[in-house]
Amino acid sequence: MPLLGSFGAGSGRGYGRGAGGGPRCITYDFFVVGGGGGGVTGYGGGGGGGGVHYSYCAPGTCGVTLNTDCGPISVQVAAGGTGNSGPGGGTTPYPAGDGGTSIVFKCTPLAITVKGGGGADTRHKNGRNAPDPLGGSGGGGGCYHHCNPTSGGSGSCYGFPGSGTAPPRDGPGRFRSGSGGGACQAATIGGCNGNGKAGDGKASDIDGTTKNFGCGGIGSGVSSCLNGRGDGGSNVTPTANQGGGGGRSCSGTGADGVVYLRFPTACKPGCLAVTPGCNSILTAGSCTVLKFVVSGCVTFD
Repeated sequence: MPLLGSFGAGSGRGYGRGAGGGPRCITYDFFVVGGGGGGVTGYGGGGGGGGVHYSYCAPGTCGVTLNTDCGPISVQVAAGGTGNSGPGGGTTPYPAGDGGTSIVFKCTPLAITVKGGGGADTRHKNGRNAPDPLGGSGGGGGCYHHCNPTSGGSGSCYGFPGSGTAPPRDGPGRFRSGSGGGACQAATIGGCNGNGKAGDGKASDIDGTTKNFGCGGIGSGVSSCLNGRGDGGSNVTPTANQGGGGGRSCSGTGADGVVYLRFPTACKPGCLAVTPGCNSILTAGSCTVLKFVVSGCVTFD
């Protein structure tokens, strides 16, 4: 049930007061993205996209109603998974890190938690499963060469599986690795007969401009145009704060997550603010959008 603050006289709380008057209820549409899993450079796979959970433009998923008199809203923003660098040969595991966890309404019973994507691994090794439950997509497996084919990690409730590589092992395709799954699609397997493709993310215009969130990262040897939809300007390095999995860039690091809260501007309190200063208050049509790229708070006093 929505958590509602008291309207009683003499409460002594200043939240939401000012130009907008006393306490008020606001219904927030949320869009929460976990951190992308890390990728492995060299002969490794791409990281899985972070989980994406949202009520904005999601029939059947309700927003969250809170009274401003309940106090600040706490937000946690996920870090992307660390990358790794696989060796030119051998079978030693070189796993990349899983993406971190984003939480909105963190300090209330209504907390919404979304975990990240699974990290990739190196040559001959399978991708990591996404953190479960409440996680994103699975990481990609390393290339197949003189050993068994590899597989991608499994996805969780907010994502899809990564891919591995399949025989035959001969030819240039033997050095193609698996890619990470995405928020809306599993990665497809590569090998001599094709590149494979990272999983597509979730397209959303919650802040007024369409972006893609939770895209999979591409594995080594995979064409740079076959990453998850709209993941990065270079198609190799994930765009900041969109939860994409790390690809075959020099670091392989997954992208950090992001949290959005959107509500009608007509409901905006006069003293609303977000902290720290690198977070922002945006306008999208008739709505106000609070964008968190680092952990912080919404305040009303």
